[in-house]
Amino acid sequence: MELLIGLNVAVFLLQLLAESFAPGVFYRLENDFALSREGLRNGYYWQPVTYMFLHGGAIHLLVNVLGLYFAGREVEHVLGRKHFLGIYFLGGLLGGLAQLLMGDSVIGASAGVCAVLLAFTSILPELEITALLFFVIPFRMRAKWLGRAVIATSILFAAVGFGSDIGHVAHLVGALTGWVYARCLGFGGDFLAFFRERRRPRNRLEQMDSRAFISEEIDPILDKISREGIHSLTRAERRILERGREKIASRTSRGQ
Repeated sequence: MELLIGLNVAVFLLQLLAESFAPGVFYRLENDFALSREGLRNGYYWQPVTYMFLHGGAIHLLVNVLGLYFAGREVEHVLGRKHFLGIYFLGGLLGGLAQLLMGDSVIGASAGVCAVLLAFTSILPELEITALLFFVIPFRMRAKWLGRAVIATSILFAAVGFGSDIGHVAHLVGALTGWVYARCLGFGGDFLAFFRERRRPRNRLEQMDSRAFISEEIDPILDKISREGIHSLTRAERRILERGREKIASRTSRGQ
């Protein structure tokens, strides 16, 4: 994460220097490394990656760096560097290409940052965080509400055309990429859980006695909690724990 932040800052400083002292170099940076339809037609196939390191101004850079720092460190800590980089670059790649369908060129790390942000809110949805309303007014909220706000505002702004120079489609697609990536890893629900549960007899869990239920269903989940933490549980696993609590409570009441 620190390397990504450092690269973004270093490239922005290069942009500033080139714009001030070497306009020709600045033009080449924008022409060769921003993501554009013309660039791809000309064979500049590196642009879907390099565009993420160019920014349109100090505020653009600052917002992305802050988002990457606060959300990225949590994602990298929980998932490891490989998955963190996978989320960032996949979100940036898909977001940039989606935005390209709506305009001529794209720059900035925002799509990758939105992917990391949504992964963060999926991994730690109940975590209390401090957000800044209009970048000024601090207020407390759960992480999951921040993720929902990012998606909702991206959809709204893209629909009404607010801020035509802002890549709302890139933000939205990047955010959805991070959300899907996290869910595929089992956070915030498992996409395959529905199909796995359909293969089981519908009343199988209800028919099991308490000892078999604990041995076959509860113990593996408790092992997973000890290895990966309670936040790693899927919704299906949380429901099984709740069902186990009900079975144990029912057994205790009958014993009394």
